[in-house]
Amino acid sequence: MIELSEKQQEIVDYIDGPLLVTAGPGSGKTRVLTEKIVSILNKRKGRVLALTFSNKAAEEINERIEDHVEDISRVKISTIHSFCLEILKDNSHTIGLPSNMSIIESSNDQKIILLEALTNIGVKLSDSKELANILGKISDYKSKFKTPQSLVNEEDTEFISIYDSYNKLMNQNRLLDFDDILFYSYKILSENNKVSKNISRLYKYFLVDEAQDLNDTQYKIIKKMLANGHNNIMFVGDEAQSIYGFNGSNSLIMTKFFVEDFSPKIFKLTENYRSAKRIIEAAQRLKPTSESTSKYPIEGVFEVKSFQDEKDEGDWIVEMIEDLINQDKEYPSEIAVIGRNRYLFENVKTYLNDKDIDYNEGMSGLKLECETEEMRLFNLGIKIISNPYDEFHYAEINELLNRKGDPFYNRYDEEIINNPVNNNPNISSQFFSLIIYAWKEIFKDDKKYGRVLDNLYNSILTLEFEENLKYLIINDIEFLKKQWTKYCAETSIDNRSLNMFKNFIALGKSKETSLEGVSLITVHGSKGLEFNNVFIIGVTKGTFPDYRAKTEEQLTEEKNNMFVAITRAKRRCYITYPLEKMMPWGSSKKQLPSQFITLLTQ
Repeated sequence: MIELSEKQQEIVDYIDGPLLVTAGPGSGKTRVLTEKIVSILNKRKGRVLALTFSNKAAEEINERIEDHVEDISRVKISTIHSFCLEILKDNSHTIGLPSNMSIIESSNDQKIILLEALTNIGVKLSDSKELANILGKISDYKSKFKTPQSLVNEEDTEFISIYDSYNKLMNQNRLLDFDDILFYSYKILSENNKVSKNISRLYKYFLVDEAQDLNDTQYKIIKKMLANGHNNIMFVGDEAQSIYGFNGSNSLIMTKFFVEDFSPKIFKLTENYRSAKRIIEAAQRLKPTSESTSKYPIEGVFEVKSFQDEKDEGDWIVEMIEDLINQDKEYPSEIAVIGRNRYLFENVKTYLNDKDIDYNEGMSGLKLECETEEMRLFNLGIKIISNPYDEFHYAEINELLNRKGDPFYNRYDEEIINNPVNNNPNISSQFFSLIIYAWKEIFKDDKKYGRVLDNLYNSILTLEFEENLKYLIINDIEFLKKQWTKYCAETSIDNRSLNMFKNFIALGKSKETSLEGVSLITVHGSKGLEFNNVFIIGVTKGTFPDYRAKTEEQLTEEKNNMFVAITRAKRRCYITYPLEKMMPWGSSKKQLPSQFITLLTQ
């Protein structure tokens, strides 16, 4: 392994006291973070908490630490949402919340609950855009820790009623949205000094990765966790890579507020060990404040190319990819096509298919739900067994089976395992009986979930089913088994529960990003990745930067997006754009090169 640089080693050795590390692209940030955790574990007795912004980053850091430390029980690596969910799980009773609350998995579920909340207060509203706006406003108030009761001076009394009705429904059904996780954990930390004291006692060292992506809510929670203890906290990040402003992130939290609040020792990592010289020079033309210096031993390639239209652009990119694979013997996994938006990849996908070149679409290419009605029904039942007060998914079951629920039961889990009525002719009664039996087994002992899936798998093989349907059901069962296997690998058997398993899925922990073949990924999806060869596609005005970016802050973030895209490249980076674009209504429209092109080619 390459030795740490003098500055990297100094950061690793600086253990006690607050620390801010500004780490440019390719500067070895993850390695420094990992080595620092290892150093703390070897030299100090306290436990370490490292907070990240993605499950992927948490897994990567954890894997690296396992290679260097025999006992990793003294370190916890978690996303902020996952850690806050643990605070909520252990302390919800202290703020009057029920235990075992479930996280809503989709925005569509939120809209269904909001529609019910509107009905309850006599407001008629069904326009999808208006519903999204209301949910956005609720999210904004929760991020500022404002309850409906605290908005008594607001003029919009109808919204306050909607917000209140929505919250009451969520609590009645023991449901959480993602904003609730932070909202309630902050409430617990604020109202129960003992909780923050316990966290400070348990963890003597705090590390926050990608600190430029913190928002005000998250920073307040971190400060609350440290309020009663030490200042052994390290922030590491790069303000030039701040690209989550739409989620409220603010790089000033790292560069200004953290400095004012904690007076940390400051280090800068500017040596880029990833990208070739020409790629770094291009990134610096875009962001002159970037202080990266190249440590890569080759000049590299950086080119900007225009094409008559999107088809010519896609055709050229795929021809170049084919040459890289066949002539330069590059692995497809070392090639990425990066776009500001996912729709830009359509022509590239067509030509890759024509050439029989494998590709992936990162996280978005993964299946997220069961494809068959049979296994969707099974999965809805699992949601009810994990949260028997969830009226909304219970209603989905009855709708899917074309039946009415039985009002005799107070708990919906008891109702579904005792109701054999199935009025859906597309779901076989024989298989529905198997599903009810499976639900009953899991109801008795939710740790049998994996075994029940195995039994379902074996049973479906013996049934007389249409072959294609049987194939799809088996795929769904294997998909669910894979989720359960990953959950079991990360939790001890004593701590497993069906409710926490569903929350594990809702937090995205069961997802796996495939990078086999050529990667077709958005800028946000490319964060933290690196490739020998990068094509940045569709760089025209209105596309990159996005047409919605109007303010100086928004345009700065778009520039940060381009900076991130360029610095994913190690050896070659090509920026492309069409002179004409075919519009959805059938006519073509002239395109102007992005203003970033001017900066990059001057």
